[in-house]
Amino acid sequence: MLDLRRLRYFVTVAEELHFGRAAERLRIAQPPLTRHIAALETELGIRLFERSTRSVQLTPQGALFLERARTVLQAVGEAENSARKMAQGVAGRIAIGYTSSIPMSEAFAEIVRRAGRALPDVDLTFREVATASQQRQIADGTLDIGFGWSARDAREDGLKTLVVTREPLVAAVPSGSAHAARPALDFTALRDETFLVFPPGYGSAINTALDTLCAQAGITPRLGPTASQVATLVSLVAAERGVAIVPAFTRTLQRPGVTYVPLQGGHGLEQTLSWVEPFGAACVERFVALAREVAKDSA
Repeated sequence: MLDLRRLRYFVTVAEELHFGRAAERLRIAQPPLTRHIAALETELGIRLFERSTRSVQLTPQGALFLERARTVLQAVGEAENSARKMAQGVAGRIAIGYTSSIPMSEAFAEIVRRAGRALPDVDLTFREVATASQQRQIADGTLDIGFGWSARDAREDGLKTLVVTREPLVAAVPSGSAHAARPALDFTALRDETFLVFPPGYGSAINTALDTLCAQAGITPRLGPTASQVATLVSLVAAERGVAIVPAFTRTLQRPGVTYVPLQGGHGLEQTLSWVEPFGAACVERFVALAREVAKDSA
C-alpha cells in the first residue's frame, strides 16, 4: 500500500519542480525528501522525474501519476474533514421516528428548524412510527431519535425521555352535532358517541389517553372505523362517522364539517423526545441539546 506521506511529498515536488523549494515548503531536509521520492519510484517501478543538475521535470508517467495522486489526496482530505465534523457533531446522519400527528406540532417544527440551521451537514431522515414501536426501534438501534407521546415509562427499555411540551386534548366533532355549539365539553358528554381511533396494536398514545378518559368516566367506548393517520380520523369525523380525541394542534387541519371543542379538566398529552445513551454519534447528542433548548423555551 502506498505511503500517503510519500504521495504528498511527490505532489509537492511536482508542483515546485525543485527539490530544495519542495523541501523548504514541506519543512524537511532535502536529502530525506530525495530518498522518499526514490523509494516511491522503486515501489511503483517507474521514473517520476527527469533530473539534471539544472532542472527537474516530470516524466510522462509522472504527469499521469500526478493526476491520480492529487485525486487520492483530495479524497483523503475530504474523508479526514468529514471525520472531524462527525467527531464535532456537525456532520453525520440521524434517523428520526415520529407519530402521524407530531409533524403538526410547532415544537417538532422548531426543533427540526433549529437542527437544520445549526447542523446543515447532518442528514436527517424521517420515518413515521407509532410511539411504542419507536421505543423498540431506538433500543435496537434502528432509530436514533423518536418524537412521540408519553404512553409508558420509557426507562423500562433503558431509554432517556425529554418532555418537549404538553399538548391539551380536544374533541373533533361533526359541526352539525349539538357538541359543536359548546365552548367546552365534559368528557362524559360523549358517552353515547362512536369514537374513531387508531388501529388496535398500533401503539398509539392517543388511544391510551382515550382508554384512560373512558376508565375515569366509567364509560365503555363504542368504537368506529380506525385509521393510522390523524388527518384521516378528522376526515371521518367530517363524514359523521363518529368523534375523535386528538391533540389541540390538530385544529390546524381545517375540514368543512369538523369543529374542535376543548375538553374540560385540563386533559392532555406530553409530547416527548426519546433516545438512548451513550449516544451513538455526536450529532445525535447535539440534536438532543437543541431539543432541550426548545423544551426550555416552551416551559
